[in-house]
Amino acid sequence: MTTVWDSHVHIFPDRMLQSIWKWFAAAGWRLPCSGLDSEALYDSLESSGVEQAYLLPYAHKPDMSQALNQWVRDFCRNRPCLIPFASVHPMDQDIQAVLRAALDEWGFAGIKIHLAVLGHRADDPVLFPLYRAAQERDKPVVIHAGTAPYPPHCSEYSYLGLDRLRPVLEALPGLKLVIPHLGLYELDQAISLLEAYPGIHLDTSWALGNPNLQLDTFRLKGIFQAYPDRILYGSDFPIIEHSPQAGLQALLDLHLPSAALERILWKNAQRLVGGSGSEKQQNATKSA
Repeated sequence: MTTVWDSHVHIFPDRMLQSIWKWFAAAGWRLPCSGLDSEALYDSLESSGVEQAYLLPYAHKPDMSQALNQWVRDFCRNRPCLIPFASVHPMDQDIQAVLRAALDEWGFAGIKIHLAVLGHRADDPVLFPLYRAAQERDKPVVIHAGTAPYPPHCSEYSYLGLDRLRPVLEALPGLKLVIPHLGLYELDQAISLLEAYPGIHLDTSWALGNPNLQLDTFRLKGIFQAYPDRILYGSDFPIIEHSPQAGLQALLDLHLPSAALERILWKNAQRLVGGSGSEKQQNATKSA
């Protein structure tokens, strides 16, 4: 049986989930998992055969990060499939206290930053304390900095763009960043970042297996073969309009060399968090 780590999963407290389902429904997304609560989502993830999964929360307003991270810590208790990442908002009153609790006391594996939700560009100075905190601890940042999945050239999200990561990486060249959605719709820029900065990684979430996208599979296979240590399989479950299995099958259909496929399916994700998911989960269940 193939070992699979999903590097991009979202499960939230039920009250937040209700708001998320309503937002995406209003935006016209048809999500198969819409309406499910956190327990049902976890059961679905666990039954899918995923061995470990990065749990990526994100705060949409200041001073909710600590409570959200506490929920993540408690939700991970006795759920060894999940590897918790920390939520933090750049306008939190005490960012360092939020990060110390999540990253140091509870052993969260890294930080999740969703710039489309925060409304900040990647090189905004207010974000640099977050980047430095991750780099000092040698922990990755999963950062939604690109334009996907929003329509290209969408004026509403004009502050997004992978080019804005360059000032960050020039200042902090050793920073480990994971760019979701394969860097679409800025694939050329994503490849340029891969070439220039060894800490850059791409995950496959939302993109692979998406029936609404026309991907150049020949080009993707070339990228995956050129950078087998820098690509992570991820689904974006449950905020996708297609089955996570479709994304996994699309990856398998590329017929990559077995060593490269193994890295993309789980070894790269394991390496980024510095060990087994069960160790991360055990740390996250420590009492506050």
